[in-house]
Amino acid sequence: MLVPTNAQKKGGAPALSYKEALIGLLGGVLNGLIGTGGGILLLLVLRKKAAPQDAFAAVLVCILPLCTLSFLLHLHAQSAHVIPSLLERGLPYLLGAVPGGLLGAYLLHRMKAQTVITIFAWLLCISGARMLL
Repeated sequence: MLVPTNAQKKGGAPALSYKEALIGLLGGVLNGLIGTGGGILLLLVLRKKAAPQDAFAAVLVCILPLCTLSFLLHLHAQSAHVIPSLLERGLPYLLGAVPGGLLGAYLLHRMKAQTVITIFAWLLCISGARMLL
């Protein structure tokens, strides 16, 4: 579970520090710029404050609106003739990603924390190596 701030312990709204806002800003820039990385940055910070499963879930709360906003801004910047091809390329992946996301969310709290961390670490390593090659 995420560690509550003093304001949250007293029943108030969550306190936002400048450090958290700056990390959120950097995560948003990464997400908007390259479509990834914002969640990784947030996860690295939240891992210090929460159990791994809770940190992964909290990152999703942040990333969903960021991805939606980034997508809408990218659509707005594209010419009208480009939008159908973007949807055509992405739709087949979305059809598999939705049930995959549901399955992943189901499994997240049923797996050992170290297993989730290991899967994520391997994904980062493989993705990074493929990007460099």
